[in-house]
Amino acid sequence: MLKAIKTVFSRRSGGVALAVATLAVATMSVLPTARAADKTPVVPFERYFADLRGDGKTLRFNAFSGEIPGTRIKELLRSGQVIGDRILLAEDVAVYFPDGYIVQSQTNFAKYVPKYGVKPSEVSGRDDLVENPRYALINRFDVILGRECARTEYANGFAALRIKPDGVMSLVLETAGHFDTIVDEQTTAYTVTSAVQPVFIGNQGLVPDLIAQCGLS
Repeated sequence: MLKAIKTVFSRRSGGVALAVATLAVATMSVLPTARAADKTPVVPFERYFADLRGDGKTLRFNAFSGEIPGTRIKELLRSGQVIGDRILLAEDVAVYFPDGYIVQSQTNFAKYVPKYGVKPSEVSGRDDLVENPRYALINRFDVILGRECARTEYANGFAALRIKPDGVMSLVLETAGHFDTIVDEQTTAYTVTSAVQPVFIGNQGLVPDLIAQCGLS
């Protein structure tokens, strides 16, 4: 465990890595011993990102957050009143570890994204946008997230649940693209929230019904 913590410090000595390592260590004493038996499947899209980096290293659910390399930490995110138990990775995937272990991941797929250095709020025209190469991953959802087993209309769009044999559940919310009026094109944006335990997917007014549709209630 100390080795994992030292890895974070050695790769990035800034406040973000320090906060993540400190939080993980502080929660170690209260974790139940049964957690060691929990499933630890690979977080969705991690193998894709590992291939791009060429290092073969992936994050897993229920893995100790101190094992996240400091070079992959982009930003601390706030979870309710707490800051530091959720981070944004360099690949723009958010991971959540309320007790020091990764329990949720969330990422977005849009066809068009702002050019490098342009904030979403600063987009004023088509020239501020580029096509997102990662958008092609939506065609691999069946392989990466598992086949869709439930779908319903939700918030001017759709919500679907996908489940893999390794136990990872993914809630996929589909909405209109944020920049559709600018590009004069109808696109679909996807928000993918994944977890092994349904309680960590969130949206408890929706998820139980989808799980029931999948025959898992």
